Amino acid sequence: MKRFWVILIVGIGLRLFLSLSTLHPDLGALSLGGKFVSDGHILNLYEFSTDALVLNYPPLIYWFFGLLNLLFGNSLYLMKLSYLIFDLTLGLILTKLVNSQNKILTFSLWMFNPISLYATYMMGQFDIIPTFFSVLSIYLALKNKLTWAALVLGVGIAFKLYPVFLIIPLILLGKGLWTKAKLVVYTLLPYIASVLPYISSSNFRSNALFANQSSKSLYASIPVSGGESILLFPTFIVLFYFLILRQRVDKVSLWKLYLAPLLLFFIFTHFHPQWLIWVTPFLILDLVFDRLKNVLPILIIFISWILSLFFFDASLTTKMFAPLFPFLKLTPDIWTLLKFSVDYNFARSLLQSIFAGAAIYIIYKRLK
Repeated sequence: MKRFWVILIVGIGLRLFLSLSTLHPDLGALSLGGKFVSDGHILNLYEFSTDALVLNYPPLIYWFFGLLNLLFGNSLYLMKLSYLIFDLTLGLILTKLVNSQNKILTFSLWMFNPISLYATYMMGQFDIIPTFFSVLSIYLALKNKLTWAALVLGVGIAFKLYPVFLIIPLILLGKGLWTKAKLVVYTLLPYIASVLPYISSSNFRSNALFANQSSKSLYASIPVSGGESILLFPTFIVLFYFLILRQRVDKVSLWKLYLAPLLLFFIFTHFHPQWLIWVTPFLILDLVFDRLKNVLPILIIFISWILSLFFFDASLTTKMFAPLFPFLKLTPDIWTLLKFSVDYNFARSLLQSIFAGAAIYIIYKRLK
């Protein structure tokens, strides 16, 4: 028990330090969206979207930050600290999914994994919230509370669309066609209810409902004619669904069936750095349940992700520490400082290929 408290206190201290010493400009747009809501512009929120300020997320996250503004005032650093409740609870839920001998290891891996720390407390992105609800849905399914599992997965979808890929693995736990149909309705209900008030807004439809980020998984393709291509991610996700339809799905294996479609998404998508947190809890479970047998491919995934950060704008690396060292605001990227010419597109392609190889291996091991 003493080790748990040491890990918790050190982990919280690290999170506080990173929250106060780093800042990414994208957090400002989230803050303004929340301010519009707290100022009473709830139903016309997306009318404030402009070329300079694009409100491109589902409304639930802006409601969340609007409530935070009403209760505690508008502060970028407070916004990052508000993620603590989701982050720490997620870590505790992960310990509930493993046996007693592995609880400390699991909690440690979550509390000190670089992806969560970077995405949540350095970038300040809210991907920890839908990730929390995805993991919570597994815990509820294990407790035979499928209706609640579907609803909380639906809340995750209402924050960010990606958990929609997890609906089919979850509903396969339902017994009978009618139960499965109800689970589909439960998972879609929170999203539909939250976006319905905005569906008449053209700004919402163009910037949030059909945002550019949603189509990034459709870029990877194989041309079959002058105007026709096979889209790789939809092809492989459909194949994955057919494969699990032919198997007996049990709740103990649900985390594996969440892991595979998310890895497929990252294999075929030019993804934003913070998105990798979606799959991080399931990679940790993979490490723990398999007694670190897959440590090499997972380590390769983490390393390729970290290296890829240096082939984007410096706001994702050195400039994030400008609150601590103001001179970094004017500092160019690391390659300019080193006077080293880099082909960014080739470097990112190489790292993505390495990432894909390791991810395909993990999918193969899990589905075998």
